[in-house]
Amino acid sequence: MTIIEGMTSGFLQSVSLGVIPYLAVGSIFGLVIGIIPGLGGHFAMAMAVTFLYTMEPGAGIAFLLGAHATVAQGGGLTAILFSTPGTGQNAATLLDGPPMRDNGRAGVAVGAAMASCFLGATFGAIVLACLIPFLRDVVLVFGPPEIFVLAFLALTFVAVLGKEDLIRSLIAALAGMLLAMIGLDNVTNTERFTMGSMSLSDGLSLVPVILGLFAVAEMFELWAKGGALARGVDKPLSARETQKQIFEGIGLAFKNWWLVVRCSAIGTGMGLIPGLGSAPAAFVAYGHAKQTSKSPETFGKGNVEGVIGPEASNDAVEGGALASTIAFGIPGSSSMAILLSGLFILGLETGPRMLNQNLDIVFIMIFTIIIGNLIGTLVGMFLVNPMSRATSIKSEFMVPVLMAIIITGAYATDRSMFDIGVTIFFGIIGLIMKILNYSRSALLIGFVLGFAVEKNLYLALLLKGPFFFMQPLPLALTIFTIGFLAYNVVMIIRHRRSAASPLTARKPNS
Repeated sequence: MTIIEGMTSGFLQSVSLGVIPYLAVGSIFGLVIGIIPGLGGHFAMAMAVTFLYTMEPGAGIAFLLGAHATVAQGGGLTAILFSTPGTGQNAATLLDGPPMRDNGRAGVAVGAAMASCFLGATFGAIVLACLIPFLRDVVLVFGPPEIFVLAFLALTFVAVLGKEDLIRSLIAALAGMLLAMIGLDNVTNTERFTMGSMSLSDGLSLVPVILGLFAVAEMFELWAKGGALARGVDKPLSARETQKQIFEGIGLAFKNWWLVVRCSAIGTGMGLIPGLGSAPAAFVAYGHAKQTSKSPETFGKGNVEGVIGPEASNDAVEGGALASTIAFGIPGSSSMAILLSGLFILGLETGPRMLNQNLDIVFIMIFTIIIGNLIGTLVGMFLVNPMSRATSIKSEFMVPVLMAIIITGAYATDRSMFDIGVTIFFGIIGLIMKILNYSRSALLIGFVLGFAVEKNLYLALLLKGPFFFMQPLPLALTIFTIGFLAYNVVMIIRHRRSAASPLTARKPNS
């Protein structure tokens, strides 16, 4: 089957009456799952897999991927409106989404986020289509040395995220890496930092840590301050005003199309590499957006570019992750691992067989991602108004309800009471970090990448020796990492000198 034939057949099947209803149901299901904190794309796909046994391949693929495609959009809604990320990939949106809400621009933030998700997913799907002839060669270039240096490069974006206080951000990032070491050692299989607790033997789960650092910490602060969740808004916007803001946000996403393309490319590239995931990609995209912005000082205070960048990236990741999964069965994420089991249930094989004999299935996946995100965007627009009006409810009524939802999400991850304790503990840690001006985002980046850094460092040393970074690609990435960090240090020094110069100029006249 040629690429043109596969594309035509895949599109016609995707919009057929036998497939489109399953795609619509799956997309709405994924959007709802994304809104609930703690239930990510892997949960949506795990639930969807149970329905595949009686489905045709096209309908099954559309239902399965449709449920996964819109999770990030639902998570973006709650991250912006309630400071509660639905999944880890929405954590970067917390940096500028809630400040926009507090400034009375919640609709703009949501519109920009949902449009960016759609554009990012479309970019990732198109790249997947273009990479079909080259997938094996692209992915096999990255071994343990390259992945280690690339993960460390992602950590250096802490310099951008914490430009106001680089040292505290680096301390937070290293603390996150130490937290990632809790549990069984990757090499010796011995327990580390578990304090004799069986619950810690598997390490800390990502979702409870995220919910604690960001959601619970925000709830504690809101309860202490009182008032409504949207603090800068005197009264809730009307439905007409909200829809007007949503369309303004969509327009801003298209206006910043070059930022969307760059951040989508970051997400797709990191999605190609198994193990990195969408949360680091979103933070790297946020750092890139801030680094290239004309007004970086407004990031963290409600800059729409800080919403567009990570939201475009975290949906584009799935195009890259799907590429490595299809090419030779290496899942780029837990969701892609579930997809492999779904393909097996439907009687399909990845690798050369799918790329040659079942190419129409590949294009069904591509069109499912695009159409599914479009459905999620349209449905999500109708959810914004009632959800945004809820942000004007007083904290004494809102906080208990949100805390119940957060605790439920933390428990639902692994059905563990211990995770509830982890969530509360990191809520306290998050509040302290916020008061002391330590970067919670930096800690999360270190925690997410800690496992990949440790594992690939060991493998790189074992396979290539202590000078593994002297090979061409790792060396190039190392030089770029050092140069990037040095550039940020120089910019910090210049910024401090320019800030101090007006005071220096006044001293002689005082």
